[in-house]
Amino acid sequence: MQVARVLQTYLDGEAGEVTAQRVAAHVEDCRRCGLETAVYQEIKNSLARQELPNETAMARLRAFGATLLTAGPAEACDETVGPDWA
Repeated sequence: MQVARVLQTYLDGEAGEVTAQRVAAHVEDCRRCGLETAVYQEIKNSLARQELPNETAMARLRAFGATLLTAGPAEACDETVGPDWA
């Protein structure tokens, strides 16, 4: 859940150095967050090309968002990442 809150900031290159390092380490170790990072990156790249993101990426993003709304942190992510991400 903590990574999900700062993932977009991280992908936009706007996260602080400590946060960026923690997120990078986490998405490398956490399969689910790594996959979601790839999905966000695909969507961002598609928008930069002024194309529609592929439907698979959009479906994964919707499913991940739904999980964040309905599941506890343990279900939304494979592991916890630390106490302070801001």
